[in-house]
Amino acid sequence: MSDALAVAAVTETLRAILQSAVGRTVPGIMVTAHPPDEAFTEHPSAGLNIFLYQTSIDGGWLNADPDGMRPGETRRPMLPLVLHYLVTPYASGDAGASAADRILGVAMSALHDHPELSPANLKSAALFSNLHQQSERVRITHVPLSVEDNTKLWTAFQSQYRTSVAYEARVVLIDSTLPGRAPLPVVRRGEDGRGLEAAASAADRWPALEAITVPVTLPGDDLVLTGNQLDSGLPSLRLTHPLHGNRLVQDVRNVGSSEVRAHLPDDLAAGTWSVTLVLTAADGREQTTKALPVKIAPRITSSLPLPVTRDARGTALLTVTCQSSVHPDQRVELLVGELPVPADQFDQATRTLRFRMAGVRPGRYALRLRVDGVDSPLLDADSAQPQFAADTAVVVT
Repeated sequence: MSDALAVAAVTETLRAILQSAVGRTVPGIMVTAHPPDEAFTEHPSAGLNIFLYQTSIDGGWLNADPDGMRPGETRRPMLPLVLHYLVTPYASGDAGASAADRILGVAMSALHDHPELSPANLKSAALFSNLHQQSERVRITHVPLSVEDNTKLWTAFQSQYRTSVAYEARVVLIDSTLPGRAPLPVVRRGEDGRGLEAAASAADRWPALEAITVPVTLPGDDLVLTGNQLDSGLPSLRLTHPLHGNRLVQDVRNVGSSEVRAHLPDDLAAGTWSVTLVLTAADGREQTTKALPVKIAPRITSSLPLPVTRDARGTALLTVTCQSSVHPDQRVELLVGELPVPADQFDQATRTLRFRMAGVRPGRYALRLRVDGVDSPLLDADSAQPQFAADTAVVVT
């Protein structure tokens, strides 16, 4: 999802794409983003203008839950915007019409080659917004305009008609600025009975991973994987993350044919990783299983409980350190009691995160760090009965 500057980020990114394409083909042409009645004063000889003339709501996204929201949590829906643009070439003089046609052709070709705005495009042109972190890509589509539509548009612009083409950018998802609610997990014992368990009557012929016994774990902990034929070679673990790359874990041991245990690196980044088991036979042949997802939880390394003092306006600034680095394109929140607080923007991988809470009341609140939907542990691992860790909290004064 994105902040309210995402609309300006789309406009600036499109302008940069068009400027790069037109500048290579028709040197000296400037691309602007002015209203049509003002654009010609900027382009007395020749130029190109892109104008955001309308916004609308994408109804299909109106009731979609924000990214990373879990069952039981409540947050305002995202604002799903569709942006409508008009691209207009300007040229004057004897060769005005043909020059405008050349500029228009180059512009349409550039937008045809950019059917969606990639994170690299957005970061390069509009780093002032976090639109590049949006999971849904912004897609650029040509929209045909009838003669009647053109007439209405240029009448509203109160400007002389010029050949133009229309495009829409769909969809820009803007976060609500209202705080959500993330209730603490319920700590209680479940039923003793486990119910029936079904299993195939014959083992698979090839090694296969079936499950990860603890789907959420911490860096430095043991990961237990179950399956079939897992003792058919020397095991190693391949971990893959879209932002943090690949990690190979050699500290893996067989525990029979249906289980392996792997010791995870202490610096493994938080988030959802893909896990693949690689079994190397004595003759060097490798067999690779299918990938399973595993969630690596962040670990707070700040001294806890965390003391925080509010300023005169009731705003509290929190600084939290974690065991492993967090990538700038990951979604990071601090759950203070039931209040999710987004992290301040950072530009490079870091272990130090800063958060700003407005209007917080004095008190003691349970503390969780959430990275890409995975929470840091809150339960007391040493307690015989399930209960929250007393020190995993923030004290606001």
